[in-house]
Amino acid sequence: MAVEDTDTPNEQCCTIPPFKSDYQPVGKTITLQVPGNEDLPVYVTGPADSKTALIGIYDIFGTHPNTQQGADHLAQQCNSTILLPDFFRGRGWDTNDIPPKEGREKMQAYIQSIGSWEIVGPDLLVAVSYLRERGVGSIGAYGFCFGGKKLVQAQSSSSPPYTNLFNALALIHPTNLSPTDGDLFTVPVALIPSGGEDPLVMDAVWESLQRKDFAGRCVRRDFLEGHHGFASSRSDWNDPKLAAMAREAYEVMAKFFAANL
Repeated sequence: MAVEDTDTPNEQCCTIPPFKSDYQPVGKTITLQVPGNEDLPVYVTGPADSKTALIGIYDIFGTHPNTQQGADHLAQQCNSTILLPDFFRGRGWDTNDIPPKEGREKMQAYIQSIGSWEIVGPDLLVAVSYLRERGVGSIGAYGFCFGGKKLVQAQSSSSPPYTNLFNALALIHPTNLSPTDGDLFTVPVALIPSGGEDPLVMDAVWESLQRKDFAGRCVRRDFLEGHHGFASSRSDWNDPKLAAMAREAYEVMAKFFAANL
């Protein structure tokens, strides 16, 4: 059963502006060809000869030094290749337009126009093919906010070529999850909510995961003191408290993927 696009930004996405980061990424950017669409820029970091890899899906603000720094950290901790595709092709939501001057509906329509499943799905297939062609055997994926819901959509696409794309998934302060989304997962999941998500929805998703035959391989870590976006572009990692929470979230992911890839 396919999950429809909603792409409604989290309330805190619309009120708390992203912080700037002065991190200098250590990876490189390549370009992949996507049939029927513009070329896809992809940030690549980590060992080129690794047999495991992760694909990251960012939040509505697109490519940001924080998410690149996180990818560099995961690459080192997991000894894996990390890809961060720029699904928006440089057109993420303007970080200076928070709260959105023309309202949340305008923001939602814009994100849908550049980040619908019809765009993200084929981009993911191209990224996975790139890794498979280089001998990668086990692939995980992680998504922040908007990206978390896209991973739900990937799991809901039950027909080829979307079946069996990933071996494990991590959802970090995910946006727009519904209580029944947990039923869709077919691989182990790390669920990492902040204090900005609906706890009843997070609990329902987790309860569904606990009924799976891979329940023992799933992980949940709540960061209730963290705002929605604390581990991605909407966080100031010069703040020791925020940096510590983000670092811990990435450590949770690193251990989870190390155990499941």
